Amino acid sequence: MRNIQVIRKEYAMSKGDRRSGFKWLLVLSATLLLPLLLYLGNWQLERAVQKEELLKAWNDDSILLTSLSQLNSLADKNLFPARLEGGILQGKWLLLDNRTRGGHAGYELIGFLQMPTEHSLLPVNLGWLKASPDRSQLPEIQLPELPDYFSGRMHRVQPSFVLAQDIWTPGWPLRVQTLDVERLQSLVHRPVLPWVLEVVEPVDTRLNTDWPVAALKPERHLGYAVQWFAMALALAVLLGWHWRNGVHKGVDD
Repeated sequence: MRNIQVIRKEYAMSKGDRRSGFKWLLVLSATLLLPLLLYLGNWQLERAVQKEELLKAWNDDSILLTSLSQLNSLADKNLFPARLEGGILQGKWLLLDNRTRGGHAGYELIGFLQMPTEHSLLPVNLGWLKASPDRSQLPEIQLPELPDYFSGRMHRVQPSFVLAQDIWTPGWPLRVQTLDVERLQSLVHRPVLPWVLEVVEPVDTRLNTDWPVAALKPERHLGYAVQWFAMALALAVLLGWHWRNGVHKGVDD
């Protein structure tokens, strides 16, 4: 009988140790999670500032690019309005893949602007074009007579992340995942500027030039930041309560 009582006592002590160990594991996990929540909140605040600057640059009409020679004086800017004269290089079209509008899959149609006094080509985004349900069938590029000038917003070509290798099949139009300036230069045998002009006036009724300036507004990022900070505050309160409860329990013991 005595042995059974000893075994029960040892089992109860072991069970209590396991509970205590699990509890401290939760406390350690929560302590490590707290800095992550604070980091995510600060990151959302930084994203809100970036989006605010982007919107200001998009709406800033104090600068108007009319010649590529002005790019040297605008090296510190990434977005500004432009109005450039020239013609689109015929037969050399790019279909920028994986672009959606209103839940529909499609492409952004990219042409190359050649200007009278410039040897380099400038990529011009003429707008979004709905894709066929059959991925093997590319849209036919039949545009009306294009204007002699193009107005819109210019921004730098940014490197993009792709899940798989961007394989370019021979022939035009060329379906691409990203605008790789070096690869494009080898195809057109002319220098290609690392900038893109997004036109504001569609040259065809099939093309959509309603550009999503930012996927999320600054207010959305601020809302996410508040959520992360609120979770961090709640976690800090729980940790403080657990610590205080542990101190009182130790005094009682």
